[in-house]
Amino acid sequence: MRRDYQEVIAARRARLSPDAKAHREVFEQTYGIAMQVIELRERHGLTQAELAERSGIDQCDISRIERGATSPRTRTLKRIAAALGAELRLVEITG
Repeated sequence: MRRDYQEVIAARRARLSPDAKAHREVFEQTYGIAMQVIELRERHGLTQAELAERSGIDQCDISRIERGATSPRTRTLKRIAAALGAELRLVEITG
């Protein structure tokens, strides 16, 4: 019986230790945030420096967020969102 990709991934995740699951969740959240910031910034045609100027956040911090090298604070994300004409939302994940 051939399994599809999603089944293989689900089986692998089920075998992860609780500690590994926690690390994976943090990675996915950080990477997801990074991709959203990049996508919105590029959609507005802004450079990192321009976003930094609009948001009042250092360009090096924008870069770290976009690389997934940091997990930004809520207030930082709110400032970035406001500079991009967006809003920060918490969405329930059902699983």
